[in-house]
Amino acid sequence: MSVTNAWELGMMSHTPAAFGLYPSCKALHFGAEALRAAQFRQTDISVMYSDGERALRLRESQPTDESVADDSDQASLGGILTSLSSIGALVMRDGPYMAGGPILSTLIHAGESLLSSLRELGIPEGEVESFQDRLREGGLLLSVQCDDHGWADRARQILAATGAERIAATPA
Repeated sequence: MSVTNAWELGMMSHTPAAFGLYPSCKALHFGAEALRAAQFRQTDISVMYSDGERALRLRESQPTDESVADDSDQASLGGILTSLSSIGALVMRDGPYMAGGPILSTLIHAGESLLSSLRELGIPEGEVESFQDRLREGGLLLSVQCDDHGWADRARQILAATGAERIAATPA
């Protein structure tokens, strides 16, 4: 493991972070934009989602505000991914996943299962299984690394206000 990767792994496990699961690409995009507007750094925002065919169909079938699914959901996910610091595909025992942003390094080195990867990200133990289940069903994870726990609380409020279904933060 390179020095950079060891540093990144150490920072991910000790840096405060907030997590939210979104039901659609449009909602995820809205959440990411709200974080940026609140002065969270683009380089601290990450996304993760199942790259399986079932999850893709579920994301595409999520209703929009007009109760009609359209291509803008996929376009907004593509826009978010291209603006992140890194993008990669991961194949775990649980299936294929896509991730972008600073969590990618942690996910690559965390293990072969989604459950162990979510634990390594710092999602609280009581939330790990529900996050795993929702990701497998097509949910979209948005994560933001924070400078301190005050910023993590602020991020959780933004995630809640922008439609995240499940919200968690690393323990203080």
